[in-house]
Amino acid sequence: MSQPGHPYDDKSLMALAGRFPQFQASRMAWFMEPADEASAGPEPVLLAEFLGDKADDVRLLRTEVAKALVETGAPAAVEIVRSGWLPVSGGGQVVKEEVAARHATAVAAKKRTMIEDGSFAVLPEDAKDCFRHFGTMSKIRTPCEISFPECISIGNWVSFGRYGKIVMLPKKAFGGACGKLARQHYPELADTFDFTGWDEDRPADLYLGDGTTLGDRYFIICTQSVEFGRHVMTASDLFVSDCHHLFEEVELPPVLLPPSKGRPVKIGDHVWIGIRCSILEGVTIGRHAVVAAHSVVKEDVPLYSLAAGTPARIRRQFAPKPSAP
Repeated sequence: MSQPGHPYDDKSLMALAGRFPQFQASRMAWFMEPADEASAGPEPVLLAEFLGDKADDVRLLRTEVAKALVETGAPAAVEIVRSGWLPVSGGGQVVKEEVAARHATAVAAKKRTMIEDGSFAVLPEDAKDCFRHFGTMSKIRTPCEISFPECISIGNWVSFGRYGKIVMLPKKAFGGACGKLARQHYPELADTFDFTGWDEDRPADLYLGDGTTLGDRYFIICTQSVEFGRHVMTASDLFVSDCHHLFEEVELPPVLLPPSKGRPVKIGDHVWIGIRCSILEGVTIGRHAVVAAHSVVKEDVPLYSLAAGTPARIRRQFAPKPSAP
């Protein structure tokens, strides 16, 4: 696949590295992904280690690289991986013969539905492959418990504290058994609630942008979308959820009812969240906002604002200094 003159050769990698300073040609590789039931045949994949210095957005960067490949006549899927991910020789060159096995290992890891690590250390390298994306220089301190890590994208230089828990609730989390326990424990009452379709429309997408830091004992629940921007800083005991327990059905206990379908939560760039705060479903916190300690945020917080209280209210607003003419 990398013969000279072929659109998927080493020369094309050098051209790509010249266009995108986040990459180096010596830390990229072409890979032909084998055909499966969903594809018509083998598909080219670009594997590129992120080696940039500036904060970025891997989602946008992936799109930009894919567009550049189309423009150069070498369309391919793009997978941006963390530094050190590709197999290299003693001379520092990618060992192309080992790329396929490395990729297969990562694909297999993404089938893991639960990470439970009780050590007092950091999440090991092989566990990082379980995530949709795990960026360069990022780390998750353990102990931690994380379900369906394939739904989670972690940017570069992201840091998680200890004793954290992330509960992802995609459709597969329900296993087609939504309402099973309610019908088992309360057969005479189960028909009072229609469980049909409650496991649908749950994309469960968690994204943490470059440089974001979560303190100890974070607890995140995601069934729709939770997004942290770049360089978000949170103290310990953070709670974020984009859904809630149903309680209006008074005949059945809330623990046996599915969570609500939820509303996305978005926390903007440079936000600072104090100790023991709760960010609830549907909330957007604007760029460089501050949430004071012990606050419960139920409504949007504008950019450059300080919110505090239970429920949180805007206590102060501040604007960036105007640029010099």
